[in-house]
Amino acid sequence: MKTLSRHLADNFTSQYRTRVEPQDDGYLLVRVGYPINGTETTRVIAGQQVKNELLVETILEDIRNELAKPH
Repeated sequence: MKTLSRHLADNFTSQYRTRVEPQDDGYLLVRVGYPINGTETTRVIAGQQVKNELLVETILEDIRNELAKPH
């Protein structure tokens, strides 16, 4: 099973700034920024959800789509 950090590294090039911040309540705060156009998005997911590969891929696709929107 991949870690969430590994999923981010596999799905976003070095042009993106990615971080996973564990929260005290067991959730993970995921931040993905795209400095080229000055956008950043965040998602909060439960640590257990990382075991669901399809869910992680869906979340990452949602992040990619949000960052690609013209601002």
